Amino acid sequence: MMTMGELMVAERVLYKRTDGKWAWRLTSNGKVIATDGSQGYENESDARTIADRVVGGYYADAEKKIIR
Repeated sequence: MMTMGELMVAERVLYKRTDGKWAWRLTSNGKVIATDGSQGYENESDARTIADRVVGGYYADAEKKIIR
């Protein structure tokens, strides 16, 4: 847990995987907090679009479900 004096640093990273597909991850203070789920994208533009939508809150109104 962070204290009031700590700064949360987030970074959205796009990268090309060894299989040639593009992927993204969101990190905060060195810890991965979101990824593309290893789906991979055929091009950098698609990976960037989805990452930016997730990070930017595009899906903030999504229906919330819990499956137990």
